[in-house]
Amino acid sequence: MYLNAYFKGRGILCLLNSSTAKVMQLTAIVLLAACLQVCATARAQKVTISGRNISLKEIFTEIRSQTGYNFIYTNEDLQHVVPVTLDVKNAALREVLDICFARQPLDYAIQEKIIIVKPQAPVLPAAANVTGTVTDAVTGKPLPGVTIQVKGTSTGIATDEKGHYSLSAPDNAVLVFSYLGYIKKEVPLAGQTMVNIMLSPANTGLSEVVVVGYGTQRKEDLSGSVSSINYDQQLQNRAITDVSQALSGLAAGISVSQTSGQPGRDGAVLRIRGVGTLNNSDPLVLIDGIVGSLNNLNPNDVASISILKDAASAAIYGSRAANGVILVTTKRGKKGKTVINYNGSAGVQKATHLFEPVTDYVTYMQLMNRIQKADNPGNTDLFKPATIDAWKNATDRVLYPNTNWMDVIFGQGIITRHNLSVSGGNEKTDYYLSMGYLYNKGIMESTDATKYTLRLNMDHKISDKIKIGANLNSYWNKVNEPFDVTTLLYYSANSVPGVTPTMTKDGVTRYGGRNTDDESPNAINPQQYMDTWFYPQVGQYSFAKLYGEWEIMKDLKWQVNGSAEIYNKESKQYKYSGAVQNLWNFQKDEVTVSNASVPSTLYQRNDNSLALTFYTTLNYDKTFAQDHHVSVLLGASRETSRNAWFSGSVQGFPSNDTWELSAGLSQPIVGGTSSSYALSSYFGRVNYNYKEKYLLEANLRYDGSSRFAAGNRWGIFPSFSGAWRLSRENFFRNAELSFVDDIKIRGSWGKLGNQNIGLYQYMGLYAAGQNYIFGNSLSAGLAPKALPNPDITWESTATTDIGADISLFREHFDITFDWYNRRTGNILVQLPLSSLYGALTPPYQNVAVVQNRGWEAALGYKNTVGSFQYAISSNLSHNTNKVLRFQGNPDVIQSIGNNSIIKQGLPIGALYGYQAQGTFKNQHDIDNWAKQKLSGSNKPGDLKYADVKQDGVINGSDRTYLGSVIPEYTYGLTLQAGYKGISLSVLFQGIAGVKRYYQNLWYTSAVRYGREINSHFLNAWSTDNPNSDIPRLTTDSNSDNTQASSFWVQNGSFLRVKNMQLSYNFPAGWLKKTFIAGIQLYADAQNPFTWTKYNGLDPETGNYTDYQIENPNVRTFSLGINASF
Repeated sequence: MYLNAYFKGRGILCLLNSSTAKVMQLTAIVLLAACLQVCATARAQKVTISGRNISLKEIFTEIRSQTGYNFIYTNEDLQHVVPVTLDVKNAALREVLDICFARQPLDYAIQEKIIIVKPQAPVLPAAANVTGTVTDAVTGKPLPGVTIQVKGTSTGIATDEKGHYSLSAPDNAVLVFSYLGYIKKEVPLAGQTMVNIMLSPANTGLSEVVVVGYGTQRKEDLSGSVSSINYDQQLQNRAITDVSQALSGLAAGISVSQTSGQPGRDGAVLRIRGVGTLNNSDPLVLIDGIVGSLNNLNPNDVASISILKDAASAAIYGSRAANGVILVTTKRGKKGKTVINYNGSAGVQKATHLFEPVTDYVTYMQLMNRIQKADNPGNTDLFKPATIDAWKNATDRVLYPNTNWMDVIFGQGIITRHNLSVSGGNEKTDYYLSMGYLYNKGIMESTDATKYTLRLNMDHKISDKIKIGANLNSYWNKVNEPFDVTTLLYYSANSVPGVTPTMTKDGVTRYGGRNTDDESPNAINPQQYMDTWFYPQVGQYSFAKLYGEWEIMKDLKWQVNGSAEIYNKESKQYKYSGAVQNLWNFQKDEVTVSNASVPSTLYQRNDNSLALTFYTTLNYDKTFAQDHHVSVLLGASRETSRNAWFSGSVQGFPSNDTWELSAGLSQPIVGGTSSSYALSSYFGRVNYNYKEKYLLEANLRYDGSSRFAAGNRWGIFPSFSGAWRLSRENFFRNAELSFVDDIKIRGSWGKLGNQNIGLYQYMGLYAAGQNYIFGNSLSAGLAPKALPNPDITWESTATTDIGADISLFREHFDITFDWYNRRTGNILVQLPLSSLYGALTPPYQNVAVVQNRGWEAALGYKNTVGSFQYAISSNLSHNTNKVLRFQGNPDVIQSIGNNSIIKQGLPIGALYGYQAQGTFKNQHDIDNWAKQKLSGSNKPGDLKYADVKQDGVINGSDRTYLGSVIPEYTYGLTLQAGYKGISLSVLFQGIAGVKRYYQNLWYTSAVRYGREINSHFLNAWSTDNPNSDIPRLTTDSNSDNTQASSFWVQNGSFLRVKNMQLSYNFPAGWLKKTFIAGIQLYADAQNPFTWTKYNGLDPETGNYTDYQIENPNVRTFSLGINASF
């Protein structure tokens, strides 16, 4: 039992047990003898304490519980002490006491197991009194409890709640500033009497500063679900062309799918916590606080990216945040010397996977003969034996080709990047200037993209209270492609291996057609498309943002921001005319298809847009009574946007060199339109922090959008969140869980909106070109094309999130976990109309409901062993998607393409069709199976479908759910290791629990005359291969086996090495006597390895309901250098 005895005469407070009280009565001789062993005993005792701003009394209690040592002190002595921040593990008792008393006006002495606290002995006056303030270098907030020591002495002090300090020190002293979670700083006085210091966060997990809506917060203070990526440190050397590509596998809760590897069209599709609506599910992207596109950025200019996933973190953006928010912060200058940085690389690209057509023309002809007789054995062979034999025996593969059109269409691409930046600053001004160049020659011939970028970010302090700044960004880019790649690949499926790409005669290039009259005259030549079709596009983008900030009074700041964004794009589409469009039979040296007389057409279009944004914020940030921290944000914004386009087309040009509208001779056509919209908003946020234990946040946004009718334009979007830092509680500290650094439990609820629908849906619109007959003549006129709905309003998403953030083992190991439930209502759907309305398009109505529910986890571990550093980070997300309500009828099925549907109770884009159960092996199988055809009968080799209804007849009622096109799991894994100057990193990305419907012109069992055959069907059922479950090959007129069924559904899961990078940093000693600050050489690989069972071009695609005939994704291998001067 402990006795807390108070002696009134002395005012002494004793923390003693009863046995210790008796020891105090021993003679001075005994005490003196015991003191001989005090030092050794004190050093043997080990203490573990971690926490911020702990009172001395709490520390004394903790030490007593761990060591059995007791304290004697007076209440008067403790009146002027300051809280202590400690982070010690298994430290010697005396070392811990030295830290605790280093900045106190007290001293201590150890006698046996008693620690006597006493006032510090008077210190001789120093040469000067030094004062100053210590603030956070990122947020500018004062830092209380920072330890300031005179180096080499025991003299020290701590900052007060306002970050102020005052201490005496010699003129030539060095002051050491230290604070848990921040980088220690040493400052020589050199006669200075006022020293103001900014300490930079050490970015070790808890102290990391994260960008949030209209501001920043320490990660440890967040009560919402936010993922952050330090882009500048992690991703600068990757050979990527769009910022969106860099997010793959790096954060939980976000799915990143690159849709194509085509230059200029290789941006990724981003989805945060699933697909939240039946309409546009793209997240809101803000760049330095302004709505924008990731495509507008040079990846080398990005400093950090924050992903706001729950309502608490995203509600400040209200009506556009239902699908999540991505905040991008670009680089800015820093105080200090001017730094010149060059980062450049060059690399090559190849397709990750291609279609696999039959390339041996003899095999192809034999298969086509089999297909010709598949349903009618009496049909005549398409290819004569003599033709087949001629190809078998030929040696001239120009006249008798076996063309692999994949090798012709796709080759090796090239990517080159050069980025140069200049940054620096002083007490008044900082700046960041960058220039970038990107050239990407595509893997498809005639595709390439060139881009030049320029950025200037500048900040200037007019006075201690007024600051202004500007962000300027612009780019010019040009994309070349033959018409468009997707269309070209569709056309290219109508090619055959018996066509020669080109032949040159008399200096003129000729394009091959069929080389035998047995072949279809419709067989095309993809090389001709690539060489004679053109689709150049030139874009020019300019962005300017200006801001001003005034510190009205201490803790109160007013900021005003304004921006303008201008974009202009010019595109042309044309193809050569004349003899170059003919197709030749090279065996006969004659034209087999004549297109020379087809007139050429030029289509030209100009698009332009102007977006203006203005927003202002008032921010109050103050700490009351040391323990209560309050931050209040109030703001208003106004956004307007205008878009317009104009187009013209004309036919008949005198040559293939005059592609201007005024040079055309006939058929001129013009078109164009414009549109505009506006959004006005008022918003606010309140944060409350009590002793950094209890965190509360509330957001409210009031939005008005011109996309809705006057009575429905305004919506209110609130959110509430709270967090409890369990590890700051005394009972948790007393639990002796020294390996736990921090545990925070979070919870939030909020309501968000979605206004991403077409403009003017609530208005009755008329379309031109609707002709009327008056009398006996045709007159031009206007007519409505769609029914309006003036009652449509916001889609709204209510999100609940419960999460935890855990840091262990001195911040070596971090765990983040979130569970969420996201329900989107009032989704806009077009309900079917009665035939009485004719051809009018149905209006949108707020009727559907979609739910996304799931969890996500992120784990990270980092450590250093000598000169070897390593880190492992991983994330795993699970999401289930379900349409809870659709058109008010659970039986309604709406197709959205490629056998994907919307149906109540199923995920968005659910695959729907028959359940295939192998093939009919013989007539006996057919006779003993349910009837599948309304007329006629199946043949051996046809797919057999399950009789779900078990009524003996297979029809539409037997169709069933075949799988979800939305991944159930997304995951990522990053491995990093470094030894001295060598670093290696490997990034894995993957998805699981996803199905893909894969049947298209390049992959089908129903083949048209003159079309490619996929080599997968070489193993199709035949009389020679009767046990195959791959359906027999037929003509395209037979749809028995190409109906939507599970046979065409494939596992779309994959695991991909998204990036591998090996780098070497030159030792600083080598560069010490040069003007070079640092050099890094690196080798980088994008998409080098993929594991999947999917047979298509690439399992990674942005639209899981399309046919995926598009430019394949690419593997990129590059070498680069990153140098600073």
